[in-house]
Amino acid sequence: MSTEKWVIGTGFSRGIGFELAKIIKDNNYKIIHLGRGQCGFEDHFIWWDLLNPITDSPILELSKNLYGKQIAGFIYAAGVMPILSVSESNRTEKHLFWQSQAESLRINYLSCAEIIEDILPFIMSKNDTDSQITPFVAHLSSLAAIDPFPGLELYGGSKAACLFYFKWLSKRFAMDELTCLSVHPGTVNTDMVNNILQNSSNDLSIVKLYQKMKQNNEFIEPAKAAEKIYKFLFNDSELRNNSHGKLFLADKGSIFEQK
Repeated sequence: MSTEKWVIGTGFSRGIGFELAKIIKDNNYKIIHLGRGQCGFEDHFIWWDLLNPITDSPILELSKNLYGKQIAGFIYAAGVMPILSVSESNRTEKHLFWQSQAESLRINYLSCAEIIEDILPFIMSKNDTDSQITPFVAHLSSLAAIDPFPGLELYGGSKAACLFYFKWLSKRFAMDELTCLSVHPGTVNTDMVNNILQNSSNDLSIVKLYQKMKQNNEFIEPAKAAEKIYKFLFNDSELRNNSHGKLFLADKGSIFEQK
């Protein structure tokens, strides 16, 4: 029986996901990457548009790739920020605004849940009966899922839906069967943040906050965020187990506690 351990992931082509895939590969895991662009670290790449429903996605191709493999975990690192503001008098703008909200909900929540439900039988199947590894599913979450900052309410709603799904998964599976992990990476210097700074109104509170953070060099670099996330997912078993069904704050190294 092969001792190779595999990680399935989305969002590995840029940002935090790219840096995380690099670390995963450096630690001798094999990678199956689902997405629209390759990262260069994957052993198998399956073209997958997360905007499409699961019925239009290559789930059969993925199933063939998963057969007989020992799956260490699944990491959903994909995410999108919707348009943050809209002119109430411009119907074209309003249409684009709500279209972006629908796309955000699909990418930040629905596609994650759909993929997990289809690959669960493969993740839960331990091909190596002597393995002590508890498989995991993880997604990159946000504090906006708990307490949205002004301007991030609708984005937070899509993240909250995924966080709730993972909480439900944690009730469905015991920690030593499938560890269900939601990870807030902190405020990271990514394309998503830079797009907000470049393309959103300077009057928005979130833009003002990001401008101040950029001035003060408070953004976390993707490589640093990825290092902390990798350590949490693959090395710190006690902290990971305690985070089952909860929101882990990777930038602070602690579990979110509701005040």
